[in-house]
This record gives sequence, C-alpha cells and structure tokens, in this order.
Amino acid sequence: MAKKNVVISMRISKRDLERIEAVRTLENVDRTTLLKDFIEEGVRRKIIKAYKDGKLTSSKAAELLGIPLREFLETLEEEGIPINWNSETVREYLKAKYGE
Repeated sequence: MAKKNVVISMRISKRDLERIEAVRTLENVDRTTLLKDFIEEGVRRKIIKAYKDGKLTSSKAAELLGIPLREFLETLEEEGIPINWNSETVREYLKAKYGE
C-alpha cells in the first residue's frame, strides 16, 4: 500500500532559500529530495538527542525512526553515544538474541 503524501506550505527567508539552493546544486538533486533529506536527518538527530537526554527509550526511539532496535543500537555505537544497558528493553533484546 502506497504512503499518502501531505502538502505543507511554509515561508522561509531569502537567505535560507539561497543556502538550500547552494546545497541542492552541490548535491545535484531536486529541491524536494533535498528538503526530505534535511527533514529525515533533523528528525533522526532530534530523536537521538531525546534518547541521550533520557526522554525516550531505545525501543521508542527505534520505533519513531522506523528501524529495528538492533539498528538503532548500532547507530548509537557508531556515533559514540552511550547505551543504557540497564534498560529493560535492551536486556530483553540481548536475551532474545544471545540467550541467558
């Protein structure tokens, strides 16, 4: 089943548009693709920060990012972010994956 898109309008400054266009030219992509990438990366950073600040569990963060818990834990490890190994979700994941 295809995802249904929603149209959003927003105002940005001329300076922001110039910066977006500069990056778009460097990346050689259309504006929509570039803005979707910006949104995806921004959401990812905000979710990881919320996890670091203790506002989200690892499982909820993975769910919001739409990725498996394993992938989220690997992302944290790659970025040098400490993992809360005491989290019940992580303990359950490790137990399921590696046994007692």
